[in-house]
Amino acid sequence: MFGYIRPVKGELYVKDSELYSAVYCGLCRYGGKNISHLTRWLLNYDFVLLALLRMSLTNESVCIEKKRCPYKLRKKACACADDSYGFVCSAFGLLTYGKLLDDINDEKGVKRFFKRLVKPVFSHIKKKSDTYEGLWDIVSAGLTATDVAEKESCASVDRAADGFATMMKKIASYGLEGNTRLIAEQCGYHIGRFIYIADAFDDIESDSKSCNYNPLLLKYGDVEGVLSHSKEICETLYDSLNAFSNHYALATDAELTANDRLIFNITELGGRQTVRRITERKSK
Repeated sequence: MFGYIRPVKGELYVKDSELYSAVYCGLCRYGGKNISHLTRWLLNYDFVLLALLRMSLTNESVCIEKKRCPYKLRKKACACADDSYGFVCSAFGLLTYGKLLDDINDEKGVKRFFKRLVKPVFSHIKKKSDTYEGLWDIVSAGLTATDVAEKESCASVDRAADGFATMMKKIASYGLEGNTRLIAEQCGYHIGRFIYIADAFDDIESDSKSCNYNPLLLKYGDVEGVLSHSKEICETLYDSLNAFSNHYALATDAELTANDRLIFNITELGGRQTVRRITERKSK
């Protein structure tokens, strides 16, 4: 499920790269221990960014410890930040369950049968994740708004992306107050918008073949039409990355922390690398 937001590790300090790996490890470990071992396999890079954002905006103290990884069979550096991990893992678990329900409604034949078969497993994930008041309502409303745009065959990319973006806005800012909440809302909205549009752009060929809803195909007519407007699509994706960085900068001091450097690397460099990778794949 997605995974478009990741760092460019070659542009990171070694210590920052190690911190990113430690946060990923900590998030994976927390989810496996408190939600379900299945979340270890489903975890993607987008939620590591959400964890870093929450850790940074709440000024959560983070310590690095050596923990044994059950899959690597050795000890690895693991960042401990249980407050942020608890919330992010809950959001991830609820979104995973909501996405399964959405797929069951949309899929047909064998795919639908298989997803109905695994629904009890995901229901357990939902039960373990539903520990923050109103969080499931946020996720459910976001997926419902996205589904409404699909059923209406909405050709407006901004409107189609708004449901998912608004959901991420409310998740990112959950429980925060004042200026910190306002910053988190804008960061969440624009990274959600980026993820939705990037996913739609990446899937134009498969959606065209299977006749699945894709706002880009409806707006530009067909795959060739979308490709002929690649520059315009890239620009709107860059706009969201710029908006994220501009708003996050309001929460930083003159001297950037390791978290700050990671977040700017992920959005400013990693996001643009994702857009280039998708575009290059389309050009071939």
